[in-house]
Amino acid sequence: MKFLVFLLLAGLAFAGEADVNVLARPHDLWEVIYKIWLVIAVVIYIVVAVPSLYFMIKYRFKPNEREVGDQEHEGHWGLEALWTIVPLIIVLYLATHGFALFTQMRKPPENAMELKVTAFAWGWMFQYPNGKMVIAQAIKDTEDKKCKPDECYSVDGVFQNYAYIPAGVPIKAVLTSQDVIHSFYVQPAGVTQDMVPGRTTYTWFQINKPGEYWVFCREYCGQWHSRMFAKLKVVPKEEFEKWLKGEVASLEDKAFKIVKNNRAQEVVR
Repeated sequence: MKFLVFLLLAGLAFAGEADVNVLARPHDLWEVIYKIWLVIAVVIYIVVAVPSLYFMIKYRFKPNEREVGDQEHEGHWGLEALWTIVPLIIVLYLATHGFALFTQMRKPPENAMELKVTAFAWGWMFQYPNGKMVIAQAIKDTEDKKCKPDECYSVDGVFQNYAYIPAGVPIKAVLTSQDVIHSFYVQPAGVTQDMVPGRTTYTWFQINKPGEYWVFCREYCGQWHSRMFAKLKVVPKEEFEKWLKGEVASLEDKAFKIVKNNRAQEVVR
């Protein structure tokens, strides 16, 4: 029992060492568990494969030699104990460590900002704590009816429908759906959570570096499922606060006004 508690505490301690300066969380935790499983799998493969090949060659069948097998040796208690105890320790470690990481990935940090996200066919509605709302959906179709992101989400070449979030701040996304089952996938954070009509689910993520990042629907939801995408515009916290309060226009609003002004000047000429 003490040994299991020790493994669990070790797993929790190790899971807590995730680097907060990575691009996004909890993607870094996925990376940790992936690397650990990969290393252990490779080591196990080598430990099993190399001796197997050696014994296959050394004790291969030869006419008039070892035709009846080895009758002088039966088992080895030391080896039996070794290949029973070592795998048991590995399995217990992976289980406890995996549980510790899973707990971290499911539990939003206490200082997380709540962002309500409602999916519908076929778009997203983002609601901020102060009631501000952003709706991201295709504005028009392209000539080939394939809705290319840079065209069907744009007005005069300016991409619209950004959902702003602050950099370095954990976001608790509270999720639901208005119609069918969708799935909220934040690409850099590596999180996916189903959005079910009549139910509320959640996930959390944190993107540390300003930039633009994709959000996709990962559950086939109908004819225009491929149009279920949006962009997260991650900006410094101070800039986000101003945008949230309406003190500054969004970057796409500014760019669209520039396009309109340029068009007006062309008409005058």
